[in-house]
Order: sequence, then C-alpha cells, then structure tokens
Amino acid sequence: MEPVIISAGSELLRENLAAAGRDLHRRGWLPGASGHLSARSGEAVLLTVDGVDRGALTRDDIVLIEPGEGLPLLGEVEWPPADACLHLALYRGLPDCGAVIQAAPPHTTELSTAAHTTGAIDQVTLGGPELETTTDELGTGDDPDSATPATLPIVTTWPDLPHTTEVIADHLARHPQGAPPALLIAGYGVLAWGRDLETARARLTHVEELGRLTRLTATREADTADAPQGVC
Repeated sequence: MEPVIISAGSELLRENLAAAGRDLHRRGWLPGASGHLSARSGEAVLLTVDGVDRGALTRDDIVLIEPGEGLPLLGEVEWPPADACLHLALYRGLPDCGAVIQAAPPHTTELSTAAHTTGAIDQVTLGGPELETTTDELGTGDDPDSATPATLPIVTTWPDLPHTTEVIADHLARHPQGAPPALLIAGYGVLAWGRDLETARARLTHVEELGRLTRLTATREADTADAPQGVC
C-alpha cells in the first residue's frame, strides 16, 4: 500500500461524522444500523462501519481507509463496510466531493421503492411534474425551505454493489460538468454529497423536502381524479 496523506483534522472529523449520524438517526433517516456517512480526509476517507446502531455512533465506529481499494489504514481496528465502494466511486468521480451521506429518508425512499417496483424508471422529477425541472438551486442545498424541482437519476441495480458502483461511475464519467447533487438508489433511498459534511446534509434535507412535495402533489392529483364530477 502506497503512503496516503491524511488531513490534520481527521480526528475532529470522526467526531463530526458520528454526531451527524446520531442526528439523522433521531430524524428517522438512518434506521437501526442502516446507512453510512463518509468524509474525505486528505487523500484518505473516513467512513462509518457496519453493525452499529446509528443512534449510538461514536468516533470509534469510524474507520479511515485508503481511496483505492478501500482498505483500512495502519492502526485502524475496524473494517470498512461493503458499501464503501459506492462512496469511493463518488470521491473518484467528483474531485470537489468532500462528504457523502447514504440514507433512507421516508419520502425519497418511497419514491425509490416505487421505481424499483416498476423497473422502468431511470430518473425522477422531484417537486411536482407541472413545474419546470432544474438542479441549479439544488446544487448548493443551502436553503431546504425554498425547495425547487429537480430531476435526479435513479440507480436501479441495488443491492448488487459492484454493478451499482459501475453504474454510478459511468454516470459521473458521462456528466463531468453536470453531475447531480444526489442519486436515488432504487429500493433503498438516496446518496447525497457535497464539498463538506454540512453541504451534504443540507442537500439531503433539500432532496427529502422535494420528495415530500412530490408525494403531496401526486396525492392531490389522485384525489382530484377520484372526485365525483359535477353535472351541468
């Protein structure tokens, strides 16, 4: 293994990842031991491990791995999860990516599950089908309350991790200047990323709010369609 440069703030970053995981668990977005958070630390990557309730995450549940094969660095006592390949694909494909959150917020998870069931959807428009689609405002994720529509790709290969990783890498390679700030994982939830952990969390919140609006719009349209028609 070649030498890997590690950021001087990696120990504080461990604490921040654990705290963010506990917070997302309280919101119901990281149920049980599911989901993962990661952050770039120099050339290395810090990543949550498997088998730990996300509501009880500590710095000891974060492993530091090298960016190539995802192997733990010398001195680490935990082993990275199988999902590490998804996170590393994003770091390799997005040089400005500093953090990744793999979560299952309820509304976007419902949308991704519907896509998984149909097997025919490769993208979803969030925020309402009657609105013009754009990802510009979602790109910063700074203001989840001003939710605007966005078209996000759906990866339909879950839980085949190697294939899912290839699909993500291929998508990023084909859209080097226009990669979306999140991917929906069919049957699972969402992968959100950003230049740092706070940006990734803001984008995740924004995507979930758009998912809520999408479900609300669909429900209203269904209610309107089912409503009895008046007689002239």
